[in-house]
Amino acid sequence: MPAKRNRWGVLAQRDFRLLWVGETASGLGNGITTVALPLVAVIALQATALEVGLLAAAVWLPWLIVGLPPAPGSTGYPDAAS
Repeated sequence: MPAKRNRWGVLAQRDFRLLWVGETASGLGNGITTVALPLVAVIALQATALEVGLLAAAVWLPWLIVGLPPAPGSTGYPDAAS
């Protein structure tokens, strides 16, 4: 006999709901930061276009420093040269 299906699916699982709410809050925060940070820089600090551009680039800097260097070795495949 097949298992009875819950009409809520994965939403019936507390762990999944916590993950889902956390990811949603994180995405919302990232979206607000993307808009608000340059806006605050322009309004409160009278930043120029160059400074806002540098600020936007600085937001990506941690990802470039932390994320890109390990990327070539993370595939698990041997190098083509070997």
